[in-house]
Amino acid sequence: MKKILVLLVCVAVLFTVFTACKGGDKKDDGSTAKYSSTKIETDEAKIANGDAINLIKSYSKDELGLSEKEMKECSFLVANEGTEYKNNNYVVVIATIKTEHEDKNEEGEDITTYTFDNKGEYYIRFDGKQILARNGDSEFRELKVKAVPTTTQPSTEKATTAKSEKETTTKKKK
Repeated sequence: MKKILVLLVCVAVLFTVFTACKGGDKKDDGSTAKYSSTKIETDEAKIANGDAINLIKSYSKDELGLSEKEMKECSFLVANEGTEYKNNNYVVVIATIKTEHEDKNEEGEDITTYTFDNKGEYYIRFDGKQILARNGDSEFRELKVKAVPTTTQPSTEKATTAKSEKETTTKKKK
C-alpha cells in the first residue's frame, strides 16, 4: 500500500512540474498594451508642433496638474512622433524642467550635461477633440477642449518622448 501511495505522489509531482514548466502558447492580443511601439507620423494631426505647445500652455497650472514653481520652470516640448492610446492616435506634449550641469568627461574635457525632469504628459488626439493629461504615474484625466491658439511661426521646440521621469543628455563644450 505504501508503494502505491508513493508512486501516486511521484506521478502527481511530475505532472505538476511539467504542467508548470510548459508555459503554453500565449498570444499578445494587445488588449493590455497602453502604448503603441509603432512609429506614428503626426502629419495627419490637426494640432501639432507649435500649435500643440501653445494649446497646452493655454491651460492653467491647476488644469495641467503643475505647481506654480513647476509652471514657471517648465519647458514644453512636442514629441517627434505620435503615439497610439486606446485605438486613437495622439500628439504628445511633455512639460519638463531642464537643468544644466558643468562637468568633465573621461578625457578631462569640459562638457555640459542636461537633466530633464518630466512633470507632465499631455496627449492631443489627432482630430483635436480630446486632450488627456497625466502627471507622474497617475492615470490619464481628460481636459476640457479649448480653441487652439495658433502660432505665427513654426516652433523649434521638439523632442523625442522620454518614458523615464529623468533623462540626461551630454554635449561637449567647444
